[in-house]
Amino acid sequence: MELRHLRYFIMAAEEANISRAAARLYVSQPAVSRQIRDLESELGVTLFKREPQGLNLTPAGEMALAQAKTILRSASQLTDSMQAFSNVGRQITLKVGFIPTALPGLLTEGLKHFNREHSEVCIQIFEMHPGEQITALRRGEIDLALPGAASRKVKEDFFTQSLRTTPLAMVVSTDHTLANRKTVDLADFAHDPFLSLNEERFPGREAMHQRLFKLAEINPKVGIHASGLNEILGLVGSGAGVALVPTDLNRMQSSGVKFLKLRRPTMTFNFSAVWPDSDHRPTIESFVKVLASIEQA
Repeated sequence: MELRHLRYFIMAAEEANISRAAARLYVSQPAVSRQIRDLESELGVTLFKREPQGLNLTPAGEMALAQAKTILRSASQLTDSMQAFSNVGRQITLKVGFIPTALPGLLTEGLKHFNREHSEVCIQIFEMHPGEQITALRRGEIDLALPGAASRKVKEDFFTQSLRTTPLAMVVSTDHTLANRKTVDLADFAHDPFLSLNEERFPGREAMHQRLFKLAEINPKVGIHASGLNEILGLVGSGAGVALVPTDLNRMQSSGVKFLKLRRPTMTFNFSAVWPDSDHRPTIESFVKVLASIEQA
């Protein structure tokens, strides 16, 4: 049993609803359900009655809730009482992975605001592909990932928070026959070669293409799989093909390309922050809160 099990249980009991508890914890619904099932299995009791109107505590659940709150309160008091010893001359170092589109505006402004209020925290940033960031999180090599969109599996395994929503766009070379259009349909590019991103580094791209191609009723050739975001923009600019990318990619300076609003089919990406449960979680979440405020401003 870990303190995380108790936190999830208490939140579910307070909200009487798994969805609301998950939202407050910044995790997926399956993650909350799994932790509660694990806790019930370890205790050998049923903590909740699952009813259509929500969750109701069983008698065992009522007793467990009171004791869980006492345990968490004691754990918090222990942590607080040790602060005077543990923080003497100590600086917290957070390692943050990011993709290039996170740097302008979001990450630079977030660091500026956070550093003014938290001189005891040193944040190191590392440009990494999304796949590398998630691997690094699992290995404990970074504390926070800014990988762009987070997959269902990532949401089940980590804490996540959406920082901004950005629509999908078509990016073409400036001399493409449709470059002067304001809006386009994906079907307009049925005979163009498409460029994509390396699946290992940018998981989910292949599935996204197939889903959108099916909706547009086209079957174009997907040729080059670029290893990075600057590379795919450079290839598009050279006339090697067209690409489907999040609109926020236009924050990266790249000559010879034009971003076009995609009218049909539409799709949006949630640019998310991803982090594990760790000793630095309160500090990480403080930084994530600052990043979210930057995007909302």
